Amino acid sequence: MAQAVGMLIGIFTSRGEAQTTQVAPEEVKESNSEEGDKSQTGSGPCADENCANNSEEQLSNKSKNSKDQLDKDVWTVASQTPARGWSPEDQGDSKEPGVWTLASQTPARGWSPEEQDSSIGGEEARVDAWHLAAPARGWAPTEGDEDSWAAPGSSENSQARSTISMLLDIFSSTPSEPSAEDEQLPPSPELDQLRQAVLRAEAAGGNNELIEHVRAKLEELERELARDVKVHIVNGMSGELAAVVRARPSDTAFRLKEAILSEGVVNSEEDDLCSINFLRCNQLMDESMTLSEAGIRDGDPVQLVRSPLRCLTASLDGTVRLWNLHSKVQEDINPFIGFREEEASDSHGPVLSASLAPDGRSLLTVAAGGEGQVWCAETGRAVAELEGAAATGHFCPEGHRVVGSSSDEAARIWCASTGKCLHTLQGHTGEVRAAKFSPDGSMVLTGAGDGTAAIWSSNGTRLCTLEGHTDVVKSVDFSTCGQMAASASADGTARVWAVPSGKLLQVYRGHSKAISSVKFAPDGQRLLTSSAYDGTARLWDVVSGNCHLVIPGDGKVVNDAVFSPDGQKVLLASASESLRIFDAENGECVLTLTGHDDWVRSAAFSPDGTIIGSSSYDGTVRLWSVTGKCLKVLEGHDGAVISVAFIEG
Repeated sequence: MAQAVGMLIGIFTSRGEAQTTQVAPEEVKESNSEEGDKSQTGSGPCADENCANNSEEQLSNKSKNSKDQLDKDVWTVASQTPARGWSPEDQGDSKEPGVWTLASQTPARGWSPEEQDSSIGGEEARVDAWHLAAPARGWAPTEGDEDSWAAPGSSENSQARSTISMLLDIFSSTPSEPSAEDEQLPPSPELDQLRQAVLRAEAAGGNNELIEHVRAKLEELERELARDVKVHIVNGMSGELAAVVRARPSDTAFRLKEAILSEGVVNSEEDDLCSINFLRCNQLMDESMTLSEAGIRDGDPVQLVRSPLRCLTASLDGTVRLWNLHSKVQEDINPFIGFREEEASDSHGPVLSASLAPDGRSLLTVAAGGEGQVWCAETGRAVAELEGAAATGHFCPEGHRVVGSSSDEAARIWCASTGKCLHTLQGHTGEVRAAKFSPDGSMVLTGAGDGTAAIWSSNGTRLCTLEGHTDVVKSVDFSTCGQMAASASADGTARVWAVPSGKLLQVYRGHSKAISSVKFAPDGQRLLTSSAYDGTARLWDVVSGNCHLVIPGDGKVVNDAVFSPDGQKVLLASASESLRIFDAENGECVLTLTGHDDWVRSAAFSPDGTIIGSSSYDGTVRLWSVTGKCLKVLEGHDGAVISVAFIEG
């Protein structure tokens, strides 16, 4: 395939009108009898590993094959090239192919443009294609035969016939396996030349549609040529080979996950769902770790480890359900444990939130009436009721404490096993709207209706007050490292502060209305804000404060926006039945998941990033593969499902 690079370089670096040469079938036949030794067809000189010892015999056979094929009309030969599926549509009355026509209509990658631009062509397009194209494929002719492809001084008919033969050989051949020396070679400069040639053709006013098509093919070619590492995926339990994935050294561990998901190795529609991770030398590979960073070379194995996966859902019907996604159950047995607020106390409204402890053993629910309840996640039994009112609740990293906001201008820290209030965080003069533990559990961040945020020690001591917002602070978050805190306000701004000093580091302005949520990216270098009121999600550079992405929600509403575990994608739930995934670098929508019958209320990634959960006002939760397939539909709630979350174990 890479030989096509050379041809395309000639195409886009040429000047003036294409000079075409009429090659009638009779001329081909006559000339072929004289120059049969100068054309080659088949699988390419280096398709066989022993070609160096048998080059003369192979060239003789190829010359005979090329003579037989070139006896036919060249268009018939091209259309019958195996596995290419190319058939020219209407060539009109002329059979003057020229190099431009031959190159653009050769069945490379199934590309046959309907409209040809004669402004891109010329003498350069018919010469030196071999020299430009061969290095990109690692394929060279036997010594002495190189001139047969475009010998100086040869006739135009001879050059055209050689080009035809070369193209047939290129696209019917299979590239040889790279040697150790090949792996150490720098990237071929031909791709860079072609990039520049495409840009020059665009500047010269060439056919835009055709140029865009070539640009897309170039990108596809670059990806394929760069995938030079074969990784052997081995089942961590049985030791059996599960798959072989071809990837680039710069690809991440998550790219390997996407590859095996596409091949149906795990988490297919028929399988139980699980969390998947990779081990390399008994070390867990991080999502963002590249193969090069992990020391993975061509042919190296990595272990595939599967972990049980559970899904937590909360509904306005007053129930919370914990689904065991890894267990096969009979149709008449519900694969979940149900939690209903009124079973523990008088119901004062629907469930507002639900969360699992990091160890997966305890579950916290908060109802609209202010009741907080801790449950045993294994049995579904109530463990403790939180003292005092709670509007929100979150476990600490160890899972033995809970912090929550309330409506009485205070936040509280409770013991998760007894429900007893350990500390009351007082000092705000307005309703506390948000409260969250730091990643190490040593501090708490709160936001309140008085327009301030505050950082507290886990023993209830206020460390600093974060002032600057002019309206209610609705959302707060710690960075993964715990050294920065973010706050988002109804004043339409977000702010980032140093921890624990409380020094203001940056202000983020751009939303036209109140901000609903704020989240740090896993790497701590970007900030994601969303507004249910102005209908956008925005991605910011933490240091500079620049907004480099604005993602509009469907229906001008954003219900939820979250990062993927590796921070490379943004998941958006908005006023539609669809869920959308965007590239966090360029804002491109890379996947749309459609299937719900009502708006999507919330969404979440599984810890390994391979499964997406979406909850909807239609009362269902759908589980999707990151490849786009709907794997399961969780049914059973009688009202809108307002939250979804995953946990391993």
